[in-house]
Formats: sequence, structure tokens, C-alpha cells
Amino acid sequence: MENMFDINTVEIIKKILKDYPHRLVDVLNSLGERQQLSKEWLVEKLNLYKHPFRNRLKNDDVSIIILCSWYGMLAYKLIEKFKLKKIANRLYRKIDNENLKNGVLTLIKHWERNIKDMPEKELKNSEILINTSCEHLDQQTIYDTIDKTERGTLIVLQSNNYHKIQEHINTVNDLQEFVSQYQSRLINIEMHEKDFLEYKRFMILGLKR
Repeated sequence: MENMFDINTVEIIKKILKDYPHRLVDVLNSLGERQQLSKEWLVEKLNLYKHPFRNRLKNDDVSIIILCSWYGMLAYKLIEKFKLKKIANRLYRKIDNENLKNGVLTLIKHWERNIKDMPEKELKNSEILINTSCEHLDQQTIYDTIDKTERGTLIVLQSNNYHKIQEHINTVNDLQEFVSQYQSRLINIEMHEKDFLEYKRFMILGLKR
């Protein structure tokens, strides 16, 4: 999605500034280079994951839940590259329209709610569960969410060792520590690390036991 933002994005940002001035910096941060790279990296590794996950061999449609998705960028990268909020709907409406013209139906629901209130039925029905912000969540909440998924669900998790941000309440020191938190819940784990100089981002993919 290299060209997902163009001159139209500037006009959308202006409208967001008018209607949601307190959220503008947050929106711009969500579109930053490191966010883009992290999402592209996730899609790349997801495409290379060699273990078949639940229902993947039975049909072509895949139900994916993305937790802590900020304003939805990852969802649209997945739509383009993988073989809720009002702001999110504004940012990506143009992409939705282009998808429809090309015969691709963008089926995305945006929820703005506490993760603990996520419908259990949705979690059980998903083939892939993605959480790119483990550092922002207490560990038990992450465990509880994974535990509600069905056996064989593909779980994709990202965290980092960027300790100095106050909102990062659950960072890890290295990739091995991150993996060790989930070995009792996941099998066929693949682990990856990306160096952003200031910090490292860690990612694991594995199937729910």
C-alpha cells in the first residue's frame, strides 16, 4: 500500500483537525514511518508463515481480529497484501471505494471498546487474532483474549523494549522473554525481531494450543 496516502489525505487530515482537534497528533503518529514499517513487516511474515491455521484449508475467506489497531491501517494493508472509529472510516473511505470498484468487498468492522468487552463469539469465530500493541496491555488481558479463541487460531503478537514511554506498561527486554510468555499457549511459534535503533520491535506468530 505504498501509495495509500495522496493529496486527498491532506484534505481528510484538515477535516479531522476541524472535528477532532484533540486527536490530530495521535492520528499523525499512527501514520508515521515506523508504524508503516511495522505493519508491512507483519504482513510479510504472515504471508510466509508455513503452518496452516484453523479453517484456512477449508475456505478462501479468513476472519481476522486486530486488537489495538489505532485507526485501522493494518486492516487495509492486510486486504491489499494478504494472499471503528469515525476517524478510521474517514481516513480509509477512498480505499474502500476503490476496492469496491475493483470487485473487492472491504468487510471491516471498527469497534471502539475495552478489549475485555470484546464479544467472545467474535473471538471464537476468528481464524487470525492480531495484537500489535502488547506493550500497552497488562499481561492477563492478553492471556484472557488468547484463551477465548479456538484451538488452531493463528495468533500474531508484537511488543518492544521501548521502556521509557509511560504508556508502555508491559514491555519486554528481548525476543526470548517475549516468546517465553506465550510458550504455554502457542505451538509452531515463529519469532522475529526488527531494530529501530532507539528500540527493538519483537513479533511472534503461533497457533493456539
